[in-house]
Amino acid sequence: MISASSEHLTLADYYFLDRRLLLIPIEQLTPQGMRTEFASLLHVRAAWNQDRITLFNTAFALYWTRTMELAARTRSWASPRLRHVGVVRDARGVRPYVQLLNTSAWMLYESDFDPAVSHPEFAAYLLVHGDRMAQSGEVSSAAVHGAAYWLDRSDDECAAFAAAAARSPRPDAAGCRAIAAALPWLRELHHDELRPATPGTAVHSIPGTGLLVPRRLEQQPVALAQEWTTVARNAVAAFHRTWQQSGGGAVATLTNWLAAEAPPLLITSRAGRIVWDPGNPERLGAVRSELRGASGAAVQDILADLQVIARHTRGFIDSLVDPHALPPPAANTQQNGYSYMHHQRRLIAYNLHEPGMERLQGPALPYARAMLGARTVHEWAHLAVDAGWVPQAVPAPLVADLVTALAAQLDAVVAAAPAPIRTRTAQDLHALRAGASPGHALARILLTRLPDYQANLLACRFLDLAERETYIRHNIRTLRGLYTPAQLWRMLVRYLSEYQYLAFSAVADRVEFFLRSTWFDADFLAAGVLDRTGFLSLVAAVQDICATYRVDESRFRVRN
Repeated sequence: MISASSEHLTLADYYFLDRRLLLIPIEQLTPQGMRTEFASLLHVRAAWNQDRITLFNTAFALYWTRTMELAARTRSWASPRLRHVGVVRDARGVRPYVQLLNTSAWMLYESDFDPAVSHPEFAAYLLVHGDRMAQSGEVSSAAVHGAAYWLDRSDDECAAFAAAAARSPRPDAAGCRAIAAALPWLRELHHDELRPATPGTAVHSIPGTGLLVPRRLEQQPVALAQEWTTVARNAVAAFHRTWQQSGGGAVATLTNWLAAEAPPLLITSRAGRIVWDPGNPERLGAVRSELRGASGAAVQDILADLQVIARHTRGFIDSLVDPHALPPPAANTQQNGYSYMHHQRRLIAYNLHEPGMERLQGPALPYARAMLGARTVHEWAHLAVDAGWVPQAVPAPLVADLVTALAAQLDAVVAAAPAPIRTRTAQDLHALRAGASPGHALARILLTRLPDYQANLLACRFLDLAERETYIRHNIRTLRGLYTPAQLWRMLVRYLSEYQYLAFSAVADRVEFFLRSTWFDADFLAAGVLDRTGFLSLVAAVQDICATYRVDESRFRVRN
């Protein structure tokens, strides 16, 4: 399903890498919609006319303005952040509700921006709805939890949404029509900040939303959530039916390849059970059993995935002067993901039942194979880092000076933070200090994350642009849901370490990409913790430390 060769890609090619999907990327978005130069590219590469582009831009601007206004008026509504927009061109080819690029992308459909069936009001709401699903991680409650959006909408705006919902061919259009039917009572809900209930009115609250439901309407949110559950299940089931044709011929092709090539990898099943091992490549019964009844398209993509793992593994091992000098994996190596280093075998493992991926039921997700390739090389690179093959190439006293300089900056930032933030974070910061200053404690945390930078420094030698960009876009994401408000400083140093991924990206304006796509601008700049100059100074201090690392070229063969 890949539409462009992985070799000699440009960033423009990357946006159109998969025929099933158009990627409108973060770096080509503003609060007013897509940049003019990207609109021209979309016209040439995807035949989007000006009407489609105008509908997209109008909808995105409505989404941004309204979300910003709601966030300014109530604590229960998050401010907008830029995310990629994955526009599915073939609804049969991409499983509904997947979180593309690690929750950093909306997934919409090309019909959502077709003026013949859609409307800016419809598309704007879908962006709001997508935010709610990304924040909660589930589908059913998003329509109810986003109800505050409708409190300020006019009759005409609601009517335009409802008319487009009635025309929409989306796989889950029935859910949108259910929202349209629910608008009369959704607009009657109260909100603890936006529309308080009259004193004495019997209401119950929906936790985390600020919404207050009058007693006479208390069954309506439950019914809407249940309807969305049914719609979502039906949409996913319809997708599975599209690809249910079994893969007998594809299974034979895959198993013949395994037996003939004995690729250097493991295939695993539930609980990490190994079902195919290159040490006994002709033993195919267990893997055949796992693939029995699998979709033919799925099996074809599994073969393509395994070929990527084999190619990258062989390329990495062949680059080493002494492959046997690689250390064994750590016993606590994570045993999950797109691919992972088996903690006992020092081989990359591929789990047929990896949670969330549905590898046996249909085609792979857009950009998944690029991520698989990147993850495979990254796992090998970590072993090289553990071996000491990406060392610091400057004297230890100089490194210590750089760390001290970073710690001093962090101490100054903590000391200058607004009083409420200092109070909120004091206990957690005290727990981290262990006799050191806050800045030194935070710098120590950052240093523990630098092996990822070292692995990236090596891995990027083996990755094409699509693999690099996909890996980076998976890892530059908001951390807001991973840390409590009291752990703000831990979140800061993790952001500073993960910002360094962008050093390997082709994105031109890395600062804007990072600030606007992670909520860093809201959580640190708007909150008065840092100004832009202070942020850039911290970034530079971390970059100075990262720049002390070099790949030990004596461990690698000269590559042609």
